[in-house]
Amino acid sequence: MKKVGLVLSGGAVRGLAHIGVLKALQEIGIKPTILSGVSAGSLVGVFYCYGYSPKEMEEIALKTNFLNYIKPIIPKKAFFSIKSMSKFLKKYIHISDLSQLKIPLYVAVTNLNKGEVEYFNEGDIFTLLRASSSIPVLFEPVEYKKEIYVDGGLMNNLPVEPIKDKVDITIAVEVNPFNKSNGDNIISISIKSFYLAIRSNVLLRKNLCDIFIQPEDLAKIPIFATWKSKEAIDIGYKSVINKANEIEMIVR
Repeated sequence: MKKVGLVLSGGAVRGLAHIGVLKALQEIGIKPTILSGVSAGSLVGVFYCYGYSPKEMEEIALKTNFLNYIKPIIPKKAFFSIKSMSKFLKKYIHISDLSQLKIPLYVAVTNLNKGEVEYFNEGDIFTLLRASSSIPVLFEPVEYKKEIYVDGGLMNNLPVEPIKDKVDITIAVEVNPFNKSNGDNIISISIKSFYLAIRSNVLLRKNLCDIFIQPEDLAKIPIFATWKSKEAIDIGYKSVINKANEIEMIVR
């Protein structure tokens, strides 16, 4: 089998579809040798690269209310803080540096000071994952090594570049199909605007992938609809199973 790299986009609750994708890939005998992720994709990636099976990841996701780790703050730099996300991660991830993962993982973050995307495969897991997930305005920026970082998806929501030259086949999963619904409050409008803004950087990188998966049914799942976690996972699973023959022909 060819060497396979897996790219996982951001997308909040929709990002749980990545668990279903990994579950389906495992069933058809495809195991990625290196991953790249951003925001929710980096979170799923860390669990997988640490050693959790897709089944174990699903069990963790379904018993966790991720909204409990989002705390309102006085709106100076953002409306909410996700600092407590580190508490959740430390419960399951018992290493501190990305370089210690069993499978290599690149985490994409946006450096606000330099105005560019950066990819880390070493460094503090908990700080970098929080930075990669910090949607501007919604979540406060993260300081790391004297630089200020926000969600990597702002500049690259499909981080193919750090692994493209390291594998034979690149599979990319993007979980934000276009949704025509309108926002009805400042938070939903901000979120929709963010994901509309990143659509162009996804389209630019789509052609760099050998296999591109974007489950259309995820459009009906709101970004923070944690009660639809199981549905998101199942949609991700079906998106791979439905094209399993095609994927196997390319990979093998």
